[in-house]
Amino acid sequence: MTEEAGQLRAEGYTVEVTEAEGWFNVVFSSFSLPPGYSKAVTELLIKLPLSYPNGTPDMFWVDEDVTLKDGGVPGSADAIEPALCKRWRRFSWLPQNWNPAADNIKTYLEFIYQRVVQST
Repeated sequence: MTEEAGQLRAEGYTVEVTEAEGWFNVVFSSFSLPPGYSKAVTELLIKLPLSYPNGTPDMFWVDEDVTLKDGGVPGSADAIEPALCKRWRRFSWLPQNWNPAADNIKTYLEFIYQRVVQST
């Protein structure tokens, strides 16, 4: 996990990884959102099972105040949850075809971005 985080940092991502509550908590400090959201950039939290990459990522979290521009929220993002000393908006989207030999945090980031684009 730390090696992959190091590679992401080398590519210009601002990312912190902590292990807490049975998860690897991966926080990106500036994840870009597509047009159609209430803000252009958010913090992004990904919780990875300790068995990662064999365990599939499930859900992701953004700043609590992220909504669609009209104030609504995508159907799977109506829960607010505490984690890592702040409140987050949870998106209940997970990849259907996770392949631990080919997928990684970067492919999961691409999945997340495509899903948020589709929801606008």
